[in-house]
Amino acid sequence: MAIIGSILKRTARIGNQIGEKKRFDYSLQTKVLHKLLDKAKFTELGTHYDFKEILLNPNPIEEYAKRLPIFDYTQFHTHWLYRVLQGEKDVIWPGKTSYFALSSGTSGATSKRIPVSESMIRNFQRVSMTQTLTLHDYDLPTNFYEKSILIIGGSTQLKEFEEYKEGDLSGILAGKIPLWFSNFSKPGKKISKIANWDDKLDAIVKEAPKWDIGIISGIPAWVEMVLKAIINTYKLSSIHEIWPSLKVYVHGGVSIEPYRSELHKLFAEPVYFQETYLASEGYFAYQKSDKRTGMRLLLNAGVYFEFIPFNEQNFDANGTLSSNAQALPLHQVKENTEYALVVSTCSGLWRYLIGDTIRFTSMLDYEIKITGRISHFMSTCGEHLSIENMDQAIKATAEILGIQIQEYTLYALKNGKHKHHWYLGTDKILNDTLVAKVLDQELKKINDDYASLRKHVIDLPTVNVIPNSFFLNFLAQKGKIGGQNKFPRALKGTQLDEWKLFLQR
Repeated sequence: MAIIGSILKRTARIGNQIGEKKRFDYSLQTKVLHKLLDKAKFTELGTHYDFKEILLNPNPIEEYAKRLPIFDYTQFHTHWLYRVLQGEKDVIWPGKTSYFALSSGTSGATSKRIPVSESMIRNFQRVSMTQTLTLHDYDLPTNFYEKSILIIGGSTQLKEFEEYKEGDLSGILAGKIPLWFSNFSKPGKKISKIANWDDKLDAIVKEAPKWDIGIISGIPAWVEMVLKAIINTYKLSSIHEIWPSLKVYVHGGVSIEPYRSELHKLFAEPVYFQETYLASEGYFAYQKSDKRTGMRLLLNAGVYFEFIPFNEQNFDANGTLSSNAQALPLHQVKENTEYALVVSTCSGLWRYLIGDTIRFTSMLDYEIKITGRISHFMSTCGEHLSIENMDQAIKATAEILGIQIQEYTLYALKNGKHKHHWYLGTDKILNDTLVAKVLDQELKKINDDYASLRKHVIDLPTVNVIPNSFFLNFLAQKGKIGGQNKFPRALKGTQLDEWKLFLQR
């Protein structure tokens, strides 16, 4: 086995060196768009928007932006996607779409069905392999490359319909895992299919002593729950007592900061944290090394990117896109400016507004940081609180009060003055008013607009401190356990109604 480890480590080193020689530049994105248009030019959508003419244009990027509107999910579903779900072929992508990944709707009512083509599945596989090559930068021991990977995901059991199959993205990809990789992947097919989270957790805990885990991957809340359950069950001082080779934690979906300190308490040895940006729509970015703060945008992974400046000119207070908003190609973006992300993919999504906001931390290496969601920001009267602002304020509040706050959410209300109502998850008993005052002061320090409006327009926030388990129990009640499911930071509409009803019960 040591020979296998040496071979894999050498392969990672050589592959990483080759990858570094291929400089990331804008021309890769031009080629991706050309390939997408050429592949889909005879589809219904490609004919409607005349992809052949766009390809003949001297400036296809500019012509593409002129001819196609920007779609949100509802618009794309209404005009095109409903036909794909009915089993029609060659509508948005050549052939028939057999898989749809379920992604939580931002309104909270239903799930979005995101098409996943065979082309996209191959890109997921290729990027996953490329990402493993970056582990060479972490200077890991040779035997690490022989260890298993524990993936804490949703159920891999897909729901079958007459025309297609749907389920968690991990379930779709699990059926396409190469045979050689399945030997390294845990918890295995049988456990991965379990839909009930408590049953899955019990099964993982039972099998844990049999595994030799080197990498663990998943949303922080679920990973923490698994590690704590294993430690408590076997009366361990840390997870390294049972998995001494654990060296890397691959995370994504939410900010790691609220969870970092609590996770470190579960480790007895250093563990590298590697952030990824893997969405149902595509594999967008990953952190090149632990020395980088941003994630490198993947410019050649079947996704063409555009960026809409996230400001009042382009979005209203509800996060609705303005009719005259313009999306910028990669070569026109700037560092430290917030953008809403628009993607065109090899699954047949075209100028699709996915709902995430990002900021470039380095244009030299095209590195980005996720800053939040279009619909999950708070601006009742111009305060423009982003999720990034909220995360920073919550972190500072927790440090001042000497507590852990991993989950939180808020909504806006007006009772005379505007104000925000926060719910903070912690197992400590605290005075709500005291917490509100501390949080309010930290928000003022972070956001100038909030500080200004607090003088005359916005009232002191209301805070309810509740057990952290409430947030996960709410997700469990809605069947959103594991996988990419996470609690929304700002509540509006149906989500808010459901949350209030849940708390009343």
